[in-house]
Amino acid sequence: MRQSLRRMKWEYTGFSALCILCLCSFLIAPPQQTIWMMGDSTMAIKADNKRPETGWGEGFAAYLQQGVQLKNIAKNGKSTRSFMKEGLWDQVFQGLKAGDYVIIQFGHNDQKINKDKAGGFLPEYKANLAYFVKEIRSKKATPILLSPIARRSFVNGQLQDTHMGYPQAVKKVADSLGVEFIDMTQRSMAQLSSMGEEASKGLFLHLPAGHQNYPKGVEDNTHLNTHGANQIAGLVASAIREQGLSIASILKEQPLNSDISYGEKMAKTAMAKLFTDPSFTDTVKGPKWTYDMGVVLEGLLAVWQQTGKGEYYHYVQNWMDRFVSEDGQIRNYKPDEYNIDHIKNGTVLLALYEVTGKQKYLKAAEQLVGQLKTHPRTKEGGFWHKKIYPYQMWLDGLYMAQPFYVRYARIMNKPEIYEDVLNQFEYMENHARDAKTGLLYHGWDESRKERWSNPQSGQSPHFWARGMGWFSMALVDVLDYYPEEHAGRQKLIAILQRTMAAVRKVQDPKTGVWYDIMDLPNREGNYVEASASSMFVYAMAKGLRKGYLDASYRQALDKAYQGLIKEFVRPAAADRIDLEKVVTVSGLGGKKYRDGSFEYYMSEPVKPNDPKGVGAFLLASAEVEAFHQPAIPVKYKVTLDNYYNNEVKKAADGQLKPYHYLWDGEDNNGFSFLGRLFERQGASLATLRAPGNLNNLKGSSVYIIVDPDTEKEASHPNYMAETDAEGISNWVKAGGVLVLLLNDAGNCDLDKINMLSQRFGITFNQDSKNRVKGREFSMGAIAVPAGNPVFSKSQQLYIKELSTMQLQAPATPLITNADAVIMATARYGKGTVFALGDPWLYNEYVDGRKLPPDFQNFQAANEWVAWLLQQATENKQSINLNKN
Repeated sequence: MRQSLRRMKWEYTGFSALCILCLCSFLIAPPQQTIWMMGDSTMAIKADNKRPETGWGEGFAAYLQQGVQLKNIAKNGKSTRSFMKEGLWDQVFQGLKAGDYVIIQFGHNDQKINKDKAGGFLPEYKANLAYFVKEIRSKKATPILLSPIARRSFVNGQLQDTHMGYPQAVKKVADSLGVEFIDMTQRSMAQLSSMGEEASKGLFLHLPAGHQNYPKGVEDNTHLNTHGANQIAGLVASAIREQGLSIASILKEQPLNSDISYGEKMAKTAMAKLFTDPSFTDTVKGPKWTYDMGVVLEGLLAVWQQTGKGEYYHYVQNWMDRFVSEDGQIRNYKPDEYNIDHIKNGTVLLALYEVTGKQKYLKAAEQLVGQLKTHPRTKEGGFWHKKIYPYQMWLDGLYMAQPFYVRYARIMNKPEIYEDVLNQFEYMENHARDAKTGLLYHGWDESRKERWSNPQSGQSPHFWARGMGWFSMALVDVLDYYPEEHAGRQKLIAILQRTMAAVRKVQDPKTGVWYDIMDLPNREGNYVEASASSMFVYAMAKGLRKGYLDASYRQALDKAYQGLIKEFVRPAAADRIDLEKVVTVSGLGGKKYRDGSFEYYMSEPVKPNDPKGVGAFLLASAEVEAFHQPAIPVKYKVTLDNYYNNEVKKAADGQLKPYHYLWDGEDNNGFSFLGRLFERQGASLATLRAPGNLNNLKGSSVYIIVDPDTEKEASHPNYMAETDAEGISNWVKAGGVLVLLLNDAGNCDLDKINMLSQRFGITFNQDSKNRVKGREFSMGAIAVPAGNPVFSKSQQLYIKELSTMQLQAPATPLITNADAVIMATARYGKGTVFALGDPWLYNEYVDGRKLPPDFQNFQAANEWVAWLLQQATENKQSINLNKN
């Protein structure tokens, strides 16, 4: 009994002690995990009198989970040697505990030691880094080595690596000691290169005179501003996640940013991850001229046009400028190889020419045309795929050359090319199409000598999905530039319709996407493939939007795009995605012979983010997002005047052609961006080269008059006449929407146009307000008041050198600035009038290449277009109600 009581007493006492122990361990919190930062000024915390200079370490705090402590010991001007000598290393070492992380980044100042002997300090630099690593590990903490971030140093448009072997030294230390390593030199150089020489200034300490901390101004290409610091911090966080470093476990979860489209997320991935290997970054040999880069660059141009964000355009132009010299020579392009793939990048060259007007891009494009003039052909005239693949036409080749060829024909007025382009598609379809399925075989050998070719037909054995994807994209892109009046246009549309009908039949009903070998979904080893699926989505969406395909394709498109996202897209960061299941390459013949068998296609490697898939996904996303934007219930016609504004200039083909504020103008003065916004909201575009009146405006819902000529712009200007004003006002009264985008005094006919505007209570003043000096954009700022009925989301607009207005009924002000009327509207009969004394929404101030991001002209243009089309809808409803 006593023994039982003693046992019970001991058990009770022991249990109590255990409870107290548990309680104590619960009440005493575990040591707080700390991230230490050792480095120089690019990482360090800044004093108030140095702002807006900012170290990226300050921005990195935003990426840490709650409860993680950040101790940034980095200091301006420190090298590995001075960091130890001045006691900063002791501060880190004494505070270190097990489980901590130490991020180490030096190099900018180590490089300055022994300036007379470049790299003379490298051995000590490596020894110091190794010493830090070993000592940190002795405390059971984890070191992470980072190479130094790039300086903004451009020479002839090319970013230079200024670190003289120090980044490589960091990597050698990391490799030798098995330390986690991030190559921030390469990552930051990729970021700066993608932005280009001008735009990358926005990351660094560049300030005009007058700043309180920099009264004389500053141009510092080493130290970051707040925006740049945050960008670099984001690159570090992304690298940690992408490389799976151990520190990733204490970073915040990064959910996908739903405010950014899938296309933009893919664009950010492309700019950060692609074309970073030595074949593209070698500054001595230069980058490799390759078609898959062209697909990505074209996709980025589509995202630029969709978003109005200049960073995507700058990335594209910066890459092309690495290839194209001022005299139009293309670095690393070899025309005598007669490789049809080499032509692909020409579409990007022509796009840059049309935007900038720079002759170097056109000259470079003409080199590619030169190749096509002598490129080997089949007996009937089809382009060989490559010189090393004689007598062969592959589906891929149609995309590589024909969209470029037809665009060049339009720019240079070469009508003979149109028939040649049509022939290429007809030859390919005639020889590669399977009569039973409607699908096209990957390749055709005219000679029947290749082992992969059918002895009777010359066709390869299988229907490869990406081959048909290339062919489908080529068709919809060629139609962008093929003349409306040419008989071949309807033949191309018919080929597209037959092709897409066959594609739709083999769409996987479960996933909505397509298998690599299209007609064998159940064969073991076959898989759904991302690049081809993206290409079919692009062709289908564009075909629907342009009216080439009927509405029955809408369901297939929706299912396909949903399938793309579900099957292939994976989050990579808050603003990035990865694209999985992209086959890297598939071909026919060659040295390592590819026999076209099913087993061959299945043997080719599949990987994420291959450029061919990324580029196709960019194009598909931009097109789907355009097609799915809210559309007006009826397809209204928006007519742009080219009578009162009738300037001409010599075009590339030497002919005088209309220009200035026209739909097809891709340069600064064009309205191509505005036109795309109208089209994406469901409108069709038209141009009127005759006076405005009830007859000429029949069928038009919106009529836009921009910057009517004076004798300064046209030798024989078409002035507004009283009869014109009467006809236009009657059209408005009947329900039309009239837009007057004029100009300031001296740059536009205001006297005679007032005979029209005064009918609506609007008189344009002979003045010029909001004049801007150079790049002092703030002088052109116009604030939008809250609750504006047109611009509900846009807060700040840029409008320069405009004429103001005096109003009387029925006109009312829409936006004023310092008591001056900037924008006005009027209801007139059943119609609507919008007036502004500036052309405003031409490309230069909408496309994001020039304006700082705090101006919202692109967003305002979207809102304005929606408002105009809504006015057309309401006016039409009012007319219908009155009829009833």
